This record gives sequence, C-alpha cells and structure tokens, in this order.
Amino acid sequence: MLRIIQNTSAAGAKSYYSIADYYVDGQELAGRWRGKGAALLGLSGEVARPAWESLCDNRHPVTGAPLTLRSKDYRTVGYDINFHVPKSVSALYGLTGDDRILDAFTASVRRTMDDIESEAQTRIRKAGKYADRTTGNLVWGEFVHFTSRPVDGVPDPHLHAHCFVFNATWDEGEGAWKAGQFRNIKRDAPYFQAIFHSHMADLLSAEGYRVRRTAKGWEVEGVPERVIDAFSRRRDVIEKAAREEGISDDSRKDQLGAKTRERKAKNLSRAELLAEWEGRLTSDEFHALARVRQAAVPVPRTRDDMAVVAAMRFAIDHSFERNSVVPERQLFTEALKHSVGR
Repeated sequence: MLRIIQNTSAAGAKSYYSIADYYVDGQELAGRWRGKGAALLGLSGEVARPAWESLCDNRHPVTGAPLTLRSKDYRTVGYDINFHVPKSVSALYGLTGDDRILDAFTASVRRTMDDIESEAQTRIRKAGKYADRTTGNLVWGEFVHFTSRPVDGVPDPHLHAHCFVFNATWDEGEGAWKAGQFRNIKRDAPYFQAIFHSHMADLLSAEGYRVRRTAKGWEVEGVPERVIDAFSRRRDVIEKAAREEGISDDSRKDQLGAKTRERKAKNLSRAELLAEWEGRLTSDEFHALARVRQAAVPVPRTRDDMAVVAAMRFAIDHSFERNSVVPERQLFTEALKHSVGR
C-alpha cells in the first residue's frame, strides 16, 4: 500500500517526525536524508533534529534564512508518502529476521521515491505565465519502521516506511527554492503504488520467495492465512470502528486509523516482542514460517516477455471494458498489478 498525506502543521511534523519517535529499541531505523534536493541543501546521512525542525519552519537547515517565499502559519509543510508491505511479508520479517526482506523493502521504497522525485514540479506564475515546470528534485526524510501502532499495548510486526517530503524544490529556471506542485503526484498515487509492489515482489522472487496474487494485491506463498489474521489486529480495530460508524470509503477509514491508534510502545524490547508474537502461533504455524524462509534460495531472474504481453492485454481489456478513453497511467497500473511477482 502507498498513501500520500498532506501535512499543514509545522508543530505536528516536528513532534511526529523526530529521532525520539523513530529510533526505539531496535523497532525502527534512524531517519535518513534522501533526495537530490537534500544534497543541494547539504543534507546527507542520519536525520538530525535541528535541520529537521528548520525545514518544518521553512528555513534553510544550514543558514537559517527563509527557504521558500511562503511562510504562512497554515501553509503545506510537506507530504507523508508512506509505504506498507503485505502482512505476510511483515510476519516473515518480524519472526524470521531475514534481512533480505528489509533490503528488498528499502530498495523498493527508494526506487519508487526516485521515480516520484523525477516528476517533481513547481508553479510558474511570472511574466503572464501560468504553467508548471519540472524540477526533478525533492527533499525528504526516510523513516523505516518494523512494528504497527499497538493494540492493548502491544504492536504487531508491520514493515513500513514514512518518506516525509518537504514542500520545497529548487527551481533552476528562477534560481530559487519554491513550493512544490504535488497535484499530479497525488493523482498518480495508484500508479506509484503499483510500481512499489512490482519492485518488492520482484526482489523477493529473486531471493527465492514465491509470490501469489490475491483479490486486492499479493502475499508470500506458504504463509498461513491464520498467521496473517493473527498479526492484523490494527486492521481489525479500524474495520470494527468503520462498521460501527457505517463507513466504507477507504480514505475515511484512514482517518479512523488516526483516531483509534494508541501511542507508540516504547517499553517492549525486541526479545519481548518476539516472545509475544511467537505465543500467538501454533507450533505448525511457526514452523510453516521457518520452512518458507529456509526454502527461499536466490534464483536467477530473466525478463518474461510473455508475462509482459499478457499483463498489457489484461490491462487493455479491463480498462476499456466500460471506457472509451483511459489515462495511460491507469493502463500501466492495471498491467503492473496483474503481473506482480512475474
């Protein structure tokens, strides 16, 4: 899953995206600066609080000078682009600790973010012009997490990442930092989500994990459904709240997620979490995960041209069934979803 959430609160960005929140007893990784825009600002390596808070306040992280022209109290601070893997992947990583899964995830996130960055734009509103110009650079902090928000004080394994993209891009044409134009990126979120999952499934397949398509996405073959359900308690909380309020729309369910979440757990060690998670599984279920991990032996991968043809044929048939005109990216999104793991 990929979500893009607009942030209009500098205070909220400071409190939520800080090292104190994101580096807890091995449950998360320290934030890292990413993007061509970050390099232009002299930012690299681990995210430090002073630079982070300067950007939240729309100030240059080195000089302290105003970064972009707009510094209103209710301006858009940035966009939280967050990536989530299927629950079977989270369960495998959480209980087996296979670092190849983490490597595949971070590589997939970065490849997708590189694609998004290449399409970064800013508005041109000078000399009677009313257009957008592609800048191709953004500034973001990448924060990788291993667990979900807790339910009854205990989180589930949940591999995900928040890439908080600041609302600033360097416009070479005007020689200035300006607010970004994110409209097209937000519109194409389903396309970028399909790209992310295509990368993730492909990299896992190269490591020997078998992928199976599902009605709404994909999972790793061999992970029992009961295991997936056992570690989907946050989903169950949100779905229960949605039923009680008569909500079926996914965007409104996202809002319920924010309303129903508990504070992040900071008092459980990795060993304690692992013991709690193992306690939810039967011996057969635990050994099923171990077998999937042991059977995952790297295999050579070659391009399957027939899979490409089949995916595009499906996308064309599906997309034009009820429409005479379809956006190109909608077509590619359907093709990527249909060919995941192939």
